[in-house]
Amino acid sequence: MNTVPPDWNQIVDEHSTRVFRVAMRILGSIPDAEDVAQEAFIEAYRLHSLREVQCWTGLLVRLATLRSLDALRRRRLTVPIANGDPASRGQPFDRLVASELEARLRQSITTLPAQQATVFTLAYYERWGRDEIAAHLGINQKSVSSSLHKARKHLANLLSMNLKSQGELP
Repeated sequence: MNTVPPDWNQIVDEHSTRVFRVAMRILGSIPDAEDVAQEAFIEAYRLHSLREVQCWTGLLVRLATLRSLDALRRRRLTVPIANGDPASRGQPFDRLVASELEARLRQSITTLPAQQATVFTLAYYERWGRDEIAAHLGINQKSVSSSLHKARKHLANLLSMNLKSQGELP
């Protein structure tokens, strides 16, 4: 049990924007992202009471990703793409297609194992490099690459099966 209390104000100040951004990109909803960010900090506090945290960024981003995916699983609803998203600036039909694909991708991410979902989210939503993901999650770059490859393959298969079953692909 750790006896040195961390400076929670500093931890929140340093990481709250990143934690919120991760949750927001996955959930697409400000209130839901705020709830998830709060859950991530509470869970990090509990984990810190059990053992020393080596990397707050890695822990908080991982918790935000996992709790966001949990929220998506519970919600099972589609979430509209924000107006600032590049896909929302096209023609109405293009926006509809982009919105539907985004919803399918978000839902499909919930079927990934935790590490694959975290790595995929950090790589594609946060645009982190493999070395940065590896450092923050405490895994090697080969594991990051493997997880990312497996996640992409799983998502591609799942999305193409989904489209085929709905008659949108031959």
